[in-house]
Amino acid sequence: MLTFLAKITEKRNMTAEGKELQARKRHWIPLCCAGVVTETKAARLIGCTPRAVSQLKRRYRLHGDGAFTHAHTGKSDNRKFGAATRALICSCYRERWQGCNFALYREKLAEELNIIISPRTLKTILEADDIKSPKWRGPRGEKVQHKPRKERPREGELVQLDASPYDWLMTGERLSLHGGIDDATHKIVGLYLAQNECRFGYSEVLRQQLERYGAAKAVYIDRHAALVKNSRRKHKTLEERLEYSREEATHWTEICKELDTEIIIALSPQAKGRIERLWQTLQGRLPFIFRAEGITTIDAANAFLSAYMDDFNRRFAVPAQNPRAAWQKPKKTQAEIDYLLQVRVDKTTRYNGCFIFHGFTFHLNAPRAACRAFTLCMSERDGVRAYMDGAYYPVSLADPLTDCIGDAMPQVEKKLVAKYCLSNQHTNVFAFRD
Repeated sequence: MLTFLAKITEKRNMTAEGKELQARKRHWIPLCCAGVVTETKAARLIGCTPRAVSQLKRRYRLHGDGAFTHAHTGKSDNRKFGAATRALICSCYRERWQGCNFALYREKLAEELNIIISPRTLKTILEADDIKSPKWRGPRGEKVQHKPRKERPREGELVQLDASPYDWLMTGERLSLHGGIDDATHKIVGLYLAQNECRFGYSEVLRQQLERYGAAKAVYIDRHAALVKNSRRKHKTLEERLEYSREEATHWTEICKELDTEIIIALSPQAKGRIERLWQTLQGRLPFIFRAEGITTIDAANAFLSAYMDDFNRRFAVPAQNPRAAWQKPKKTQAEIDYLLQVRVDKTTRYNGCFIFHGFTFHLNAPRAACRAFTLCMSERDGVRAYMDGAYYPVSLADPLTDCIGDAMPQVEKKLVAKYCLSNQHTNVFAFRD
């Protein structure tokens, strides 16, 4: 604090000294030109060299008293933005990008209006029009420092997976954006928006990663119920719960085993800070881009995210320490990968070809549907289907799809059923019952 005040005082003193120097020049240079004092004596009285006095005499004879005034005094700087441009910058922010951070707005000014502006100048212009940065939070206390973990040297050695619940579409509804980031290059390997954090979202992120790059050698995840089991936690330490989550088999552990990918489970958000930092960046950018593009639905957002990932990676990715990538090519066909990534439940039909799933009655549309064992497969891309004898068969909803307190079916699965099992926006109710 004392150093800061000392610098301010020193700057003020220098300004006062500069004014005194200018006053001495104005007094002695005319006298020197009139021959009253010599150049040597004038230099000693002013506090400069005789050569400087000679130059000042020459300028005084040409410009008079203007020789002691800076040439740009009273003139406008050509580098400054005019009033019209400043008004355009502020109005565009209020109309299209209200609430976004200044870094994103600066990029959009260059893309949409071809206005190249420095971050400092943009901040000055906006704050002069009473537009505060959304990142400004006032004075903060000292942050807790966490020891950083070194990045993996090769691309594809480690992928961090997570989901972030947030009002991504700026509609007042919290949706979960699932994503993965490569630890070595900071590339986004997949993004998928869903109703809530679920296996469907993580499966689609993994599908994008496999299509773009391949299988990673390891994934860093948290202990969310969509990935690992967290039951029997009473009277258990963190280490014991972590060990239990590692040993318990789930759909996700089966997928990673088939892809020869190691699972690393984090006990805190700071452990996978790379993707936590990614969420902070995306929350300051994506919602405002969605709003500017007129995107208000989950399907439209997911269609947009594929191209957005390429633009993000081109701008923010860094080269790996080792240029040799570690991605693994899956030793499976595309059909086997599609089957592996689906949420699967073993079911058996009754005598009339119906089966119960989460309290709702469905019908198996197959040639021989009575008393058949099959696997119910669900995914965001392929919908709800039955897998039996090496082939897929459609299923139909035989009950009205209701939404009431105590429903066993999760909302994300209910939306999947409504999307793929209800044709023409009405419920198909079958006549047969038990």
